[in-house]
Amino acid sequence: MQKVIKLLEQEIKEVVGCTEPACIAFAFSKASSILKTKTGIKEFSDRINVRVYLSRDIYRNASTVKIPVLKLRGIKPAVACGIYTPVPSFNPFAQIGNKEKRKILNLIKEKNWLETIPLKKRGIFVKVELKNRKNCVQVIIEERHDNIKEIVLNGKRIFRGKRERLLRIKNLEEIKRIVEIRNKNLETIARNFLIKQGKESEKYGFKDILEAIEKLVEKRMEGEEVKIITITGSGNQGILLTLPFYEIYKKTGNRVISAFLFSILVQIYLTQEEGRISDLCGLANKVAPSLIAGVSYYYGESLFEIKKRMELVKEVLRGLLCEGAKKSCALKAQLVSSSVFKILGQLPSI
Repeated sequence: MQKVIKLLEQEIKEVVGCTEPACIAFAFSKASSILKTKTGIKEFSDRINVRVYLSRDIYRNASTVKIPVLKLRGIKPAVACGIYTPVPSFNPFAQIGNKEKRKILNLIKEKNWLETIPLKKRGIFVKVELKNRKNCVQVIIEERHDNIKEIVLNGKRIFRGKRERLLRIKNLEEIKRIVEIRNKNLETIARNFLIKQGKESEKYGFKDILEAIEKLVEKRMEGEEVKIITITGSGNQGILLTLPFYEIYKKTGNRVISAFLFSILVQIYLTQEEGRISDLCGLANKVAPSLIAGVSYYYGESLFEIKKRMELVKEVLRGLLCEGAKKSCALKAQLVSSSVFKILGQLPSI
């Protein structure tokens, strides 16, 4: 059971802002921190030169979304935020204050300091280079948004990440067995995820669940500083997966937690099978079937019926593409939610 707990801890993270620019900023926050600590530099007093290599999927999403704090769109603001964020963690935008913001805006105004190189490579891949007059740091992130594969300082590797062998889920039958053990630690992780996401949504006073899903996604894409719990590397997917369950939780309490855990594990299973990021909209091809699976499980449906409903929603939403992280994602979230609720036909209304 420890392997399942570790899997959930890796796949459930709090992040302010879209995870693709956060990944870029995280890489540069590490590079900046190392350049300062290893070389004794307190501030970048001389001109810096920056290069960033991005897989096509990271480049697509990071190019189109707005960055929190600045509400500016694109890769340059993400890079600048990473260089000056005070804490090198995988939540780089959450730590930026007015002092850092001034430095970031001044850097953005400068010319010819950043070279962005899109790659044909798919999936999650970010390689950054941060140079000043005497030193150069390279950081590579791969496979997951927060997974540092390698750090090189002045041509010498100073860190090489170990490949983590996380549990690989076999099928829905295995998920059902795990859930029915009723492990307290697993259910605590699921419950905390559910409540924290739900409470964040309640701050805004949305009139109903469809509006809550649409507007929270829109706020993220438009650069508002919303604290969202991500699942399998996506905040939008985390929103859509949790909020319907939170509505049930408000009416029935902890009875729904095992069903929500079922949905979380299905989401992870589908991500392991289909990839973390691709040309397809993750709301449609992963969250929709995961949400249907968990709610159907809550209502006592058999695995046979759960699989039928999962296939149906996949058929309905097949072909919905990801065209970048932008405002249209909010309308896609509403479209996907409506399709899921229509198929379920028994989800309690607000």
